[in-house]
Amino acid sequence: MEKIIDTHVHTWDLKQLRLPWLDTEEYLAQTFTEADYQKDVASDYFTITDALYVEVDCAPNDREKENDWIIDQCKSATSIFKSAVISGDLAIDQFREYIEKYRSNISGVRQVLHVPERERGFCLQPQFIENVRYLGEIGLTFDLCMRNEELSDGYELAKACPNTHIILNHMGNPNMEMLSQPLTDEKRHYRENWFKDLKKLSDLPNVYCKISGVMETDKANFEDFSEEINQVMTLFGEDRILYASNFPVIDLGGGLNKWTNFLLTLTADRSKEFRGKLFSENARSIYLKQK
Repeated sequence: MEKIIDTHVHTWDLKQLRLPWLDTEEYLAQTFTEADYQKDVASDYFTITDALYVEVDCAPNDREKENDWIIDQCKSATSIFKSAVISGDLAIDQFREYIEKYRSNISGVRQVLHVPERERGFCLQPQFIENVRYLGEIGLTFDLCMRNEELSDGYELAKACPNTHIILNHMGNPNMEMLSQPLTDEKRHYRENWFKDLKKLSDLPNVYCKISGVMETDKANFEDFSEEINQVMTLFGEDRILYASNFPVIDLGGGLNKWTNFLLTLTADRSKEFRGKLFSENARSIYLKQK
């Protein structure tokens, strides 16, 4: 039975936090608890021993409430959450003062960049870059979650912050429809650009990649993207890839158990060392090294 550290889990209580992006969602617009996650990960084929909480892009005035709650959870001996990536506004000069309150209790920071109000190039503002550099100085990571078409901006950010571990979320958020069969000329062009951007990012030694973001549809299963996922893992190499479930978003396309079983099967012929790094060791090294 494979022991796994899940590097990307969301939970939220809609009685406590306001999540504006859920206004356009149906299934996700409900409360998801740690108990719901624990129920989802029950399996005869793997066990998730630890999990990393990732901020949920709540309303800014609820941010401190979210931070305080998850830090308390991570301190609980009964919680599967061992650390957290919290939200922060990296474009403001007050960021250092903000992060000082939490730095000893977290692993990193994320600011979602693919929401409509974030203009292209947002992460290339001088203040943003300075704050991402500062995260590296104090031993924290930065989770990069952005529109797939703007990965070149992510590359420039990561190149400008060589001493900060940058973790690319969900393989760069590709449009799965554009990767599905049959491959039209438009889809081939999209696929080529995606891999070109991923190759540039993978060439930077401070960039890591979460293997997640794939969704099943009525036209495609996880297996249909095996080639692409294998290529992404090969690009970044066994030392810079991390398993991620993206619970509960994964429920929209396949579910956590099916995704995990698929990834276990996909990597069955890989070495024991490769699987160990993908499913737990890299997560422990990058996110939980001080925990």
